[in-house]
Amino acid sequence: MDALDKLIQLASLSGTLDLRCLLSGPLELDHAPAPAGEAVYHVVLDGACMVLRKGHAPLELRAGDIFLLPRGDAHVLSIQAREKGAAKTEMEVRHNGAVTVESNCGGRQPGVDLLCGRFLYAPRALLIDVLPNVVHVSFADASATYLAPLVQTMRREAEEAQLGAPSIVTALSTALFTMVLRAWLDGQPSLAGVLGLLANRRLGASIIAMLERPAEPWTLEMLAKEAAMSRATFMRAFSAHSDSSPLALLSHVRMQLASTMLTHTKKSIADVAADVGYQSEAAFSKRFKELYGVAPGRFRAVNGLG
Repeated sequence: MDALDKLIQLASLSGTLDLRCLLSGPLELDHAPAPAGEAVYHVVLDGACMVLRKGHAPLELRAGDIFLLPRGDAHVLSIQAREKGAAKTEMEVRHNGAVTVESNCGGRQPGVDLLCGRFLYAPRALLIDVLPNVVHVSFADASATYLAPLVQTMRREAEEAQLGAPSIVTALSTALFTMVLRAWLDGQPSLAGVLGLLANRRLGASIIAMLERPAEPWTLEMLAKEAAMSRATFMRAFSAHSDSSPLALLSHVRMQLASTMLTHTKKSIADVAADVGYQSEAAFSKRFKELYGVAPGRFRAVNGLG
């Protein structure tokens, strides 16, 4: 398992395809901020629209574009009229057995055809924390053509609504996150933070070691050894990619692992603390509350198995 795969698993990420939108302009659709723990995405199948976000330049989306807001920021989708003087039609909403279909076309050619959905993730997921506010890729690009078959299958299942279609589009939506992230990473000339560390083979080895063996009493010397570097070289290389220190990142990794154990296992808080490298339950609980705002027991009561 590579480090990115582990981070995705720790985020407890799942996807859902909520809407197929066939829309004609002029139309502006307001999207309020998503609840905590939700990312939102739009896949443009045909046509074009604009994304408007406060404080940012408008962004045009065309067929093949996938637009992801990792933290679910508020935005507006703006669709222009295909013809001057086009009459407005009431929005029709129906469920076709696979997804909800929204359309205001009234038999006209839509200005944009969209798949819209969400990704759900665990609180303070490290992977989400290190992503930018917008991830924008296109499966029309030569480097991301592997996305096209996935999107085409999602579109077909959403249209035909055959037996099992809801389960299929949900599974495909979850896979979409990883493939979008892969396409986005491939298009970055340089990366910072955890993603930059993961992209560096030797530094990435130290991150994998943290993720796989969080209970070890890691020191800078031990982490440098995992990266096959001297302590000084390791620190210089690490600092070139991240404003955080290796031990601060280790603490975040441990808390992310702990949150997963609290919500997915019945282990005692003392055992969870020991599993992520804390000999003292009190020290573990203090650090956990600093990051998540609540004590481990309260976190489990709200988010756990019950």
